[in-house]
Amino acid sequence: MVNGKLPILVACFTIVMHLSALNSTSFRLYLTANFVSVTGIWVNRVVLGWFSWSLTQSAAWVGIVSFLLFAPTLLAGPFFGVLADRVDIKRGALATQALLGILMLALGVLFALGVLDIWMLSVLALLFGVTSSANTPIRLTLVPLIVSREALANAITLISINFNAARLIGPAVGGLLLEKTDPGGTIAAAILMTLPMLVALAFLQPRTREASAASKEGIASQLVEASRHIWANTWLIQAMTITTITALVPRGLLEVLPAVADGMYKRGASGLGQMLSAVGTGALLAWSDLTGWQRVSETIYMLHTGQGAATLGLVLGIMALGVPAMVGTGVILWLAARRGRPRLRDNVPARRADTILLVGSEGGSTWGFAATLHAALTEVTGQTV
Repeated sequence: MVNGKLPILVACFTIVMHLSALNSTSFRLYLTANFVSVTGIWVNRVVLGWFSWSLTQSAAWVGIVSFLLFAPTLLAGPFFGVLADRVDIKRGALATQALLGILMLALGVLFALGVLDIWMLSVLALLFGVTSSANTPIRLTLVPLIVSREALANAITLISINFNAARLIGPAVGGLLLEKTDPGGTIAAAILMTLPMLVALAFLQPRTREASAASKEGIASQLVEASRHIWANTWLIQAMTITTITALVPRGLLEVLPAVADGMYKRGASGLGQMLSAVGTGALLAWSDLTGWQRVSETIYMLHTGQGAATLGLVLGIMALGVPAMVGTGVILWLAARRGRPRLRDNVPARRADTILLVGSEGGSTWGFAATLHAALTEVTGQTV
């Protein structure tokens, strides 16, 4: 203990606990495929943004295409979130992932044939937005079905890091591919990036979900119930307000970067990729691993509360139940001992006593000797005691 091995063991134990989700082979496969897939989605979004600018040289059209790409998430996202609880989650993920690849292929074919115009691009952006708004909740619903309940919080953290890492790398990869190859090659790369998730989904074996009462209700009633839940929780309203402001102001500025990168700075597709990659940098760097002392503190907290350790929590709970039992039995013993004390006759207050006897007794036996001594002092010597 003195040579410093204990802190190292505690830190190692805490690291393993914080990466508990990676103990699942299915989750490791899912995490890797998800990173490649999300990277491909961002590469495709760079292509759509670049096409909206290169086809029109209009910042307004860049904004319109961006709106068509992301508005379905706001409008249809809640609907698909409810729907994700009702469909076969594996088939739903396979269908939406395959549809994303098909839409990317359609974009590539139209570009290769030389018939792609801003109207076709707008329709594809809208379809891509709708499909993405369905794919995201369905894909994320898989996570609780492939990891244990104890590892779920860790899995959510890793998925968040995974997404932001892909958001950092994807736009930069898309921009560099546009610069080094051509839009066709970039679209082909994006299509290939959708394939690992399709393969991974074929091998995943998610647990069967238990049928809940909510899944038997109508979709409209569930949406109303969700709205009521949001309005009843101030912290949810605050979180959604911050998210809305962020989406309308900073996010809106980021979506016109194709016009800024090429129209203002003449940096072309590479500059666009560099600017968009900065979007994910802050979110990725905002996460930092716990320091050694924080890990020790987390372990101490776990040992005291049992949080994250079901067996330890059960033991601590049983031990905690013993506290009121000990208090109750202690009071009973104290009352019994008090009733069993001998009553001392001619006992006077301390200020009038010639002699003061201080009695300390754990089992009550000392009180017998004290009574004998008290009687001897008062009856034989005539002292007040």
